[in-house]
Amino acid sequence: MAFSGTTSQTVVSVQTVIDHAVRRCGKLAEELSSEQQLAARENLYFLLSHMMNRGIQYFAINSVVIGLNANQYEYQLPIGANDALNVLYRQMAQPTGTYTTSAGGTVANLYDNNVNTYAQQISPNGYFEVDYGSTNPQYIGSIGIMPYVANFGTATWSYYLQASSDNINWQTIYTATNVTVTDGQWIWQNVDPGFNVEFYRIQAFNGTTLALREWYLGNNSREIEMSRLNRDDYTNLPNKNFTANQPFQFYFQRTINQPTVTLWPVPNTSFVQMTVWYSAYIEDVGSLSGQLAIPQRWYEAVIFMLAHRMSMELPAVDISKVQYLEKMADKFLYDVEQEERDKSPEYLSPNISVYTR
Repeated sequence: MAFSGTTSQTVVSVQTVIDHAVRRCGKLAEELSSEQQLAARENLYFLLSHMMNRGIQYFAINSVVIGLNANQYEYQLPIGANDALNVLYRQMAQPTGTYTTSAGGTVANLYDNNVNTYAQQISPNGYFEVDYGSTNPQYIGSIGIMPYVANFGTATWSYYLQASSDNINWQTIYTATNVTVTDGQWIWQNVDPGFNVEFYRIQAFNGTTLALREWYLGNNSREIEMSRLNRDDYTNLPNKNFTANQPFQFYFQRTINQPTVTLWPVPNTSFVQMTVWYSAYIEDVGSLSGQLAIPQRWYEAVIFMLAHRMSMELPAVDISKVQYLEKMADKFLYDVEQEERDKSPEYLSPNISVYTR
């Protein structure tokens, strides 16, 4: 007997999902009009978006590192974020090294812990580099840049973050292509997996001319979880602008289009970060030739849910078929939700101190 020898390599396109759903309605897929094809894609989007209301989808959990700014209390999460699951205050150490530039700029301003100064290169496609010494290689866990853009503006940059053990052969850690940067706003990138090497650099390309207020290469991170405030507790704070070295609490608002995290106390330094783990919406449906951003275990449930929705929009679908598809959609959705769970052990720690004093 010959087996395929592969696992999870079968490509299921959006068109294939729609075709199966329509056939389960008792219709031929080739009979769909362009309007009905569009309706099927939109219904896919609706049902995948609705899944957020049924709980956390563990394949749609993301994290982001946000650089904090002194005296700024409100920060936006990425588009598509739904709810903050864990919010942590993070501090990192910045090892000492020798900084150089290939295209001008006052390199001392890159690491002076002063966001009001900057290093402006004078020609495109240059780099800033740091050498930690042959006897002192560093394992950098996260790299942050604070761009400088004239008149507090924005710009489009392309750059690499790279590491090297010999200053000849460079390993690209991260590639940013045509990203929008804003003056004075941190951009952080975790390095995973990292490198224990002597040299690091930020290398521009695509005609980008680098100008940085700060370039922070951090290691030995320390993260402390912040507690969540409800709306009443936050609105009742007597001094919402109170500043401190470390924020201990946050208030989360599901604002459109990007939810926001409001910190208290307000940070008074620009050299710390916030790590946010958040639940996100399932990615948009995209083109008919593309794929859905779901695990393969979800396909039966999604096809039956789409079939049920389409049975209520396609002409001449018998009511008994509609009811059958609803039953099957509920069955397979139940199955997939039973699997969509965190299997780690749970620990209960009841607080009975009020009864035992």
